[in-house]
Amino acid sequence: MNNQAEHLFAGDLFFITGNSLVNATEAARNEVRKELLAQLDESKMVVFAPEADKTKATITVFTDIDCGYCRKLHQEVPQLNEFGIAVRYLAYPRAGLGSPSYDKIVSAWCADDPREALTLAKQGREIEARTCDNPVADQLLLGNQFGVSGTPAIFFESGELQAGYRPAAEMAAILGVN
Repeated sequence: MNNQAEHLFAGDLFFITGNSLVNATEAARNEVRKELLAQLDESKMVVFAPEADKTKATITVFTDIDCGYCRKLHQEVPQLNEFGIAVRYLAYPRAGLGSPSYDKIVSAWCADDPREALTLAKQGREIEARTCDNPVADQLLLGNQFGVSGTPAIFFESGELQAGYRPAAEMAAILGVN
């Protein structure tokens, strides 16, 4: 920057094409997130997938055990799986490291059956407090890289962010798998 600056641009860049706007900044974010998604190690996630060879789409969800809409989304995971949508969870305890939400999601990740423990915790039930070598802190930081500002933060394979809950049927329609 020099002393002659007279303008400052803050925000997203949009292209005007005919009667519509194209968010060029968000398109660039999508590409970065798509690359990040491709590099993720699924073995460090809690995954709920359709039967073998029935997956039509995959969503990656940054989730918080104590988030009401995350709980509502989780109730619909069986429906999402029926539509052919695999749900890959990454931890995003919004209250931060060392919070009760953080401790609960660590306990779920460290359980003998993380899928069952996550389901029970999202139902508001107590799960056994556990600790282990886990990816929760790293996933919280990763969520920040992805631009997560709330949960559930749902990412499509294209890198596109679907901020917030959508009913299973609506999600299937958005993904074109219904």
